[in-house]
Amino acid sequence: MLISLAVALLAFAVTWWVVTANPSRPIQHTGAGQGVAPTSPKTRTEHTPEARASARRQAEAIEELLSNSSSARSDLSDAIAAAGRCDPKGLEAVRDITVSRRDQLALAKALDVSALKGGSRIKDALVDALDLSHDADIAFLAWAGRHAEKNCAGPVGSDRDYRRGLERSEAAQKAKTRFAAAWRPIARTYGLTAWQPGQI
Repeated sequence: MLISLAVALLAFAVTWWVVTANPSRPIQHTGAGQGVAPTSPKTRTEHTPEARASARRQAEAIEELLSNSSSARSDLSDAIAAAGRCDPKGLEAVRDITVSRRDQLALAKALDVSALKGGSRIKDALVDALDLSHDADIAFLAWAGRHAEKNCAGPVGSDRDYRRGLERSEAAQKAKTRFAAAWRPIARTYGLTAWQPGQI
């Protein structure tokens, strides 16, 4: 019993010395459930070098697609004019442009925009624009083929497919305007082309 009493007195003396020697420092309890909470790991930011590199690659993929689309659009006007004159090269050019636009539409639908700010909005507008443009190309191709079969004798403006082509082109222009507005901040961020609706 004397040993137990000595141990108790020693424990009391040690506790008293810690408190008096460090009056501003609270005693930390290390019992179960009373330990210091672990520090939370740093939250991973979206602006890591990997994320920025991924976003740039995705933006550049859209840029490449737009460059191809712009070429098709500029060629279409000349092709329609040639087809209207019964130039066989005009009909062939409209056909080639229609196939190219179909391929561009497929590529647009497969674009990964997960790392781009507002990526879904950009992709949706681009897909809509190319889809409507492709419909217009199909309509113009139908008109050009029938126009050639009639030796270009019929009126152009009243042809149902020609009118449909114009209507779908007008609808596509609205989608291109939406896309251009959504794309502009991305183009500024990565030093890419600020495409205008009339260039797409």
